Amino acid sequence: MEPTASALGALQHKLWQLITAPSDAERADEREIAALLRGDASATPGERLGVYANAYFARLHDCLADDFGATASALGPDAFHDLVKTYLLIHPPERPSLRHAGAHLAEHLDTAPFAEIFARRCPYAADLARLEWAIALAFAAPDAPAFARDALAAVAPDAWAGLRFALTPSLQLLRCAWPVSIARERFEREGEDANWPEAPALAPEPIAIRVWRCAERVRFARISALECSALEAVRTGETFSGLCERLAAEVGDADAAAQAAALLSTWIADGLLVGVDAGR
Repeated sequence: MEPTASALGALQHKLWQLITAPSDAERADEREIAALLRGDASATPGERLGVYANAYFARLHDCLADDFGATASALGPDAFHDLVKTYLLIHPPERPSLRHAGAHLAEHLDTAPFAEIFARRCPYAADLARLEWAIALAFAAPDAPAFARDALAAVAPDAWAGLRFALTPSLQLLRCAWPVSIARERFEREGEDANWPEAPALAPEPIAIRVWRCAERVRFARISALECSALEAVRTGETFSGLCERLAAEVGDADAAAQAAALLSTWIADGLLVGVDAGR
């Protein structure tokens, strides 16, 4: 007799639970496994299930190693393997696409009770993972055509005060306690086969980083705290006059407009701006 759709769905769900169980101990009931899988002289039902379970973990491990290549290199293969294992215990995939698998890895390195184990190997692992996840987000962000510099010439002088700027959807802004862009830059120079006996030596230093995609390539750059604050303000809808007031508090009234113009010029050149709104 063929199983009903509901019975088949229940069987499939149970098999999925067993394959994705985070430990062998949770797959230990051989009778339950035997009811779902057949064994033969070459392998028991439990051994067959283990093949699927190991392949499932290996696929997730490889996906996370792709997204967090510098973090994996800094920690080393054994520590990164343990990191992935502990991470998946607490944060199993929540969505069908593996693109989202690493969404909580930096948070895990920051807050997990045993994260100190990985911090001893690489004290800036959480910040580095945060940067690499920002790179992954920028890569997958929607497209938006860059704003042409010449278009600003069409803005009437009296409209500048209320002008608002749209930023590329790919833009990610980070504030880190370590200059982790150095480690990621080294990883990109050496390639995916980078083999680091130990994590690159970095001294703690608060920095800001912007990550964005331009011309089909994800880029990242260390920026000043002033630029980071300015971009955060623009992203929340700050007008050009409001931006100048913010900058004036840092650089003085005499230099605020020139500083704002310089930032706009840089953002246009780097493809960060995708539109303007005169608010009329």
